[in-house]
Amino acid sequence: MTDEPAGGTNASNGDATPPAGDPPPSSLQVNSQIIDAVRKSTAFAFGLENKLQAPVDGSGTRLSSGAAIAYEKAAQAAAIAIQDAVDYQRNVLSISNVAQGKALATMFADESKIPQCAIILALALASSLAAAITVGEIGTQVNKMIDGFPRS
Repeated sequence: MTDEPAGGTNASNGDATPPAGDPPPSSLQVNSQIIDAVRKSTAFAFGLENKLQAPVDGSGTRLSSGAAIAYEKAAQAAAIAIQDAVDYQRNVLSISNVAQGKALATMFADESKIPQCAIILALALASSLAAAITVGEIGTQVNKMIDGFPRS
């Protein structure tokens, strides 16, 4: 009689192997609590339902993190749009200031060029105003987008 288990011995490392057809030993089965925890954490992390959900511990409600991440990305995109608009306004104002200064300097230096430079001066001032209006409109649209983003 041998000390070998009914299933035999694994030749590579000498471990006992279960006989064919028997269920695996309980040490190889995954605990149902582990499986449940993995499922719940996956649902929390990837749940894209933008509605309040009952949390695992039963304390109130929460948004799925997928919805929270989507809202965060939308807010980040909105912030970048505002930054780009402000950069645009700054660049237009820089160009406008140079054009205004050059037009005024030319007007003071040569009175015969006043009519032509007056047009340049007016267009430079108009571009400054247009840039401010553009930034304001972008801000309004971004605000509408964020306010309209579904939260619950």
